[in-house]
Amino acid sequence: MYLALYRKYRPRTFDDVISQEHITTTLKNQIINGSAGHAYLFTGSRGTGKTTCAKILSMAVNCDNPENGSPCMKCDRCREILEGTTPDVVEMDAASNRGVEDVRRLREEVAYTPVSCKYRVYIIDEVHMLTTEAFNALLKTLEEPPPHVKFILATTELHKVPATISSRCQRFEFRRIDINDSAKRLMEVARKEGFSLDEEAAVLISRLSDGGMRDALSVLDRCASCDDHITTAVVRDCAGIADNHHLYEFSEMIAGRNTAGCIRLLGELHNQSKDIALIINNLTEHYRDLMIFKSAPQESDLLYALPDEIGRVSAIANMYSMGEVMDCLSLLSECAENIGRTKQRKTLAEMCLVKMCARGGKAPQFSESAYVQPAPVQKPAPSVEKPVEIREAAPAPSTKKPTEIHDFSPAPAEEKAPVQQPPLWEEEPPSAPEPPPWDEPVPEPHVPEGAPFEAPPMDFPFDEAPANAQPLSEEFAPKQTPPEFEEEPEDLAGDDYPINTEGTAPVNAELKPFSEITPEQWDEALSKMDFMMSSMLRGAEIKCADGVLTVISANPMLVNNVKGEELAEYEKKLSAILGMKLQLRIEKSNDSLDAEESNSPADKLLKKARELGVTVKIKD
Repeated sequence: MYLALYRKYRPRTFDDVISQEHITTTLKNQIINGSAGHAYLFTGSRGTGKTTCAKILSMAVNCDNPENGSPCMKCDRCREILEGTTPDVVEMDAASNRGVEDVRRLREEVAYTPVSCKYRVYIIDEVHMLTTEAFNALLKTLEEPPPHVKFILATTELHKVPATISSRCQRFEFRRIDINDSAKRLMEVARKEGFSLDEEAAVLISRLSDGGMRDALSVLDRCASCDDHITTAVVRDCAGIADNHHLYEFSEMIAGRNTAGCIRLLGELHNQSKDIALIINNLTEHYRDLMIFKSAPQESDLLYALPDEIGRVSAIANMYSMGEVMDCLSLLSECAENIGRTKQRKTLAEMCLVKMCARGGKAPQFSESAYVQPAPVQKPAPSVEKPVEIREAAPAPSTKKPTEIHDFSPAPAEEKAPVQQPPLWEEEPPSAPEPPPWDEPVPEPHVPEGAPFEAPPMDFPFDEAPANAQPLSEEFAPKQTPPEFEEEPEDLAGDDYPINTEGTAPVNAELKPFSEITPEQWDEALSKMDFMMSSMLRGAEIKCADGVLTVISANPMLVNNVKGEELAEYEKKLSAILGMKLQLRIEKSNDSLDAEESNSPADKLLKKARELGVTVKIKD
């Protein structure tokens, strides 16, 4: 039966393991000194030798005659472990045996002593796949196993392993296989297998394997099935990738903003069954070479390009600035991240190439202005006139200090003369005496004590001026300050509260005695009163007895404030409206509500006005 190359040429001793000298040296020293640990944790990417070193370690601890820390491969123990016939070395796949029941079975088995070997060795591959319950079940056994048991755990995702497990193991981190070491091993395998392998092809295979020796041997095995003489062209054809010639064409056309050429070349590669994802990855590596060459041109060994391709890399690097290379790398990285999530891989790659061709890797800005450039709009020159010039054109200011108000709005077409706005406030000149407040009495002139009082002659009525009276000059005329509220004319009741006089008895009419009032008459009387009085009296209960109209109300404003003169005013208005001479009495209702809840907005307004000493006049 044919055996795959990665299985046929798996290392059997620590000396056969490549690129992991920092681990193999330590393990060999532990075997030589007899200080092998009871639990190991091997971490690293795929194909770096974790499982291989675990099997070599299981043979080394059980070997009868270890040679320099490595198994001798001659004793029965080594042959049994290598052939997989011994029950003392158990290789367990945690991906398929991840439950707590599997770990409980393992705990029951560790109690048994080895059959033919010195130690029972449990190799648990992909240990991060165990469940949380399985890890908890394994914890105590892993910390204090029987003296004849050793555990070797292997994982590619260390962050998924609980810290309680990792802290109980000796951890070894496996590095990626070096490209040169991998190429050298591939040349040895090709020589043993009897086919020809070019050195450039071996390097290319090593780079495609991304640091995994198993992947490199798998690619070599596939290439050997195509041709006995393996070249770079054979490797690219078998791996389904474009050669470097296409990569250089892409980068040259992107530098020249040749968008159509890039899309056409991508279509040709797609028709040749080249993997779009691999093309993007190879382009990313190519632009990475351009970045390295521009930043460190003397470090040619860091490039992915072959030695004979460095000259072309240098020529293309001169076509780009470092910023353009970084922009292209960002777009390629974004495309590589999203290309595995969509079925339209070719379209996504074309979008990436279009963005790279536009302005050195920056995405083009599509807008209407990109196609139609409107004519520039000629804006009028701003006015250079200053506020000072406007004030100079205005009339001469008065002796008073007005507030400066600058008007920057354009003047109308036909304006006879600029109108000066009145100031917001005026300051009286110091010489002008301030008039007395409207609500304060004018002081009487001072009369010396003991002087006889002489009354002025009063030959004319108070409301008429004498025939020979001369008007006072404007200089001595008293300055009249307009009142804040215009005084209302007296109504028929002779008070300051106007009422609705419609339907009331004449002023000089003789009122008949009051006997009783019906609800309809009461409602009609309220409708003829002013708003404030009707609001105060509305909703109250009324009683009539012996010419007295008793109003029983729960309104505290009516009960507490309408007394004395105000009560007399209410009596006059009601008498005038009803045409009957009555006496009004106001009483408090037993179910009076709280003042804050029962007061109407009008009541609250009147109460606040009385507290502030403000006289409020209400009109209908």
